[in-house]
Amino acid sequence: KKALPVVALRRLLYEDPHSDRLRRTQAIAALMFQFCGMSFADLSHLEKSALDSNVLRYNRVKTKTPMSVEVLDSAQEMLEQLRNRRSPRPGCPDYLFGILQDERAYREYQSALRRFNYCLKSLAKRLRLNFPVTSYTLRHSWATTAKYRGVPIEMISESLGHKSIKTTQIYLKGFELKER
Repeated sequence: KKALPVVALRRLLYEDPHSDRLRRTQAIAALMFQFCGMSFADLSHLEKSALDSNVLRYNRVKTKTPMSVEVLDSAQEMLEQLRNRRSPRPGCPDYLFGILQDERAYREYQSALRRFNYCLKSLAKRLRLNFPVTSYTLRHSWATTAKYRGVPIEMISESLGHKSIKTTQIYLKGFELKER
């Protein structure tokens, strides 16, 4: 499966890459992980109005499923660091992180996703991780980490915004022999 081992995940999210560009990528990746494996599509489409005190309320881009995620204290600093401070453009959504500028431009999202995945690959290379890393690696890693910590599959599935537990099972890495 695509989940990273815990040691590699910890390095990816917290070891200093000594580059401002890669630190930004790392902060986005850490937020995706801390927001219950939120997809890059959902994170990039979050609007400022989705944040109410310490809770994010939004609809998943892919399924339109209503979601809510608590913003833990550990995520607050990263959220503030990445927050979009520009004034909204007329007729365009007021995005929380400024990853996207114009919701109508699907190509803009595709380009942002390619850039983010390229930066994640660069981050992994800089940190000498010998694992392929993409935005989906973070979702799979969150799901597998939750499973290893004993979170019921139903809760993992709901947190990922899946309509079926079968979809969630695809994400989950099996237990190693020592865990069994």
